[in-house]
Amino acid sequence: MTALRITGGRVYDPANGVDGEVRDVCLRDGKVVDALDEHATAIDARGKVVMPGGVDIHAHIAGPKVNAARRLAPEEHREDPFDRSAILRSGSGGMVPSTFVTGYRYALLGYTTVVEAATPPLAARLAGTCAEAVA
Repeated sequence: MTALRITGGRVYDPANGVDGEVRDVCLRDGKVVDALDEHATAIDARGKVVMPGGVDIHAHIAGPKVNAARRLAPEEHREDPFDRSAILRSGSGGMVPSTFVTGYRYALLGYTTVVEAATPPLAARLAGTCAEAVA
């Protein structure tokens, strides 16, 4: 059983009418609960926003024009490499990060879903890969 208390963050939860209140959020086994004992692991979120996973329903991260832009300024991409690990694929950052790096950066921002709005069927596999990277 895992227990986590996120303390002192500004909480936004529109589904439950919470609009920027500074409060704690308690999680047990991945679900929000009313309270935890004082020995639960705590994360200090003072000065930060706490919210449910974000959803971007209209992004341009894997469409044909974005992929064409990734071919520009290759020297700039070489300055921001993202190495492969046991769980992540490699890529590059820069002014137009690779699809995987874009997905990882979305995840770091708290997004759980990103929808590419301009992907033709031939490129849909790449867009699906980005969504998996974010999940």
